[in-house]
Amino acid sequence: MMKTLLKNTIYGGLRAAGVYRGRRRQYQDKAIVLTYHGVVDALSPRVPEYEYRNFVTSRQFEEQIRFLLKHYRPLRVEDFFSEHAELSGGFLITFDDGFRNNFLYAMPILKKYGLQGSFFITTGLIGTRELLWTEQVTRIITNTQRPQVQLQLEEPRTFSLNTAKAREQASGVIRTFMKRQSPLQRDQILARLKEQLNDVNPSVAAEEEDRYLFMTWEEVREMIASGQSIGSHTHSHPILAPLSEADSYRELQHSKELIEAKTGRECRTMSYPNGETADYCDTQIRQLKELGYKCAFTQIPLFNDRNTDRYQLRRVNISLKMTMPVFEAVICGILK
Repeated sequence: MMKTLLKNTIYGGLRAAGVYRGRRRQYQDKAIVLTYHGVVDALSPRVPEYEYRNFVTSRQFEEQIRFLLKHYRPLRVEDFFSEHAELSGGFLITFDDGFRNNFLYAMPILKKYGLQGSFFITTGLIGTRELLWTEQVTRIITNTQRPQVQLQLEEPRTFSLNTAKAREQASGVIRTFMKRQSPLQRDQILARLKEQLNDVNPSVAAEEEDRYLFMTWEEVREMIASGQSIGSHTHSHPILAPLSEADSYRELQHSKELIEAKTGRECRTMSYPNGETADYCDTQIRQLKELGYKCAFTQIPLFNDRNTDRYQLRRVNISLKMTMPVFEAVICGILK
């Protein structure tokens, strides 16, 4: 609470001093792309707040949209691969993963303001009640009552789980390590985690559905009919760089073909899972071109212009803890 208050004071002061206006003028010839993951109407008191860290509430999302429309002009995803489109001073809203709350809460707000969002979906989870492997790790660790967990990472590690802070730290370290492993090694670690922390029910409870459930294909088609754009976030959400060329190609090809088969629309865009510099390489860029993708989005900040590599487009992640002064600081590039 004190940290949030301090941030609001500092960044609110920068706003009052006109720093943000100056930064917007400085980068007025560039475009900003925002990454969201989920929008929920309200936080469930029975779900630890840490599990919502990459989400925003409907109220936050609409407030951010209104701010963007006041200071920037809306873009469509096609603008980032169309030869003559103008990007300067623009913004694009994107969502990763494919959660059902995107359909329930984000889409109506986008429609209200006449905006097209770009939704990158993990095709293997659409229409299922399964969880992303990253979400499984977080959910298990933050909800367990076990005092510790022992895992073989770079070396044998014992993680204390006695406090909420310790569980958050353990979740971050374990997920970061797993992202650098092959899918087989990743799944082996996840299996050991589930075995030791078996007091967490693997089924998603009713109060968790807003947070964890994925869209159905019917909902995906409804999003397209409402003017939203659908792209690939791979089929099973692996970090692509560690994969063999064949496995990487299959992930990109299968997700594209499945989207096209289920929607009747060409899939031209994708976003890299995790999306940092080490998470993809030239292999994926070459494969994307071969498969007919027109552009791809990273999670590397901050701005894009006509010279930005269209297969390494930049984005800034938006999270729950961002009050409006912090949100402004982030999209201006003051706070990273």
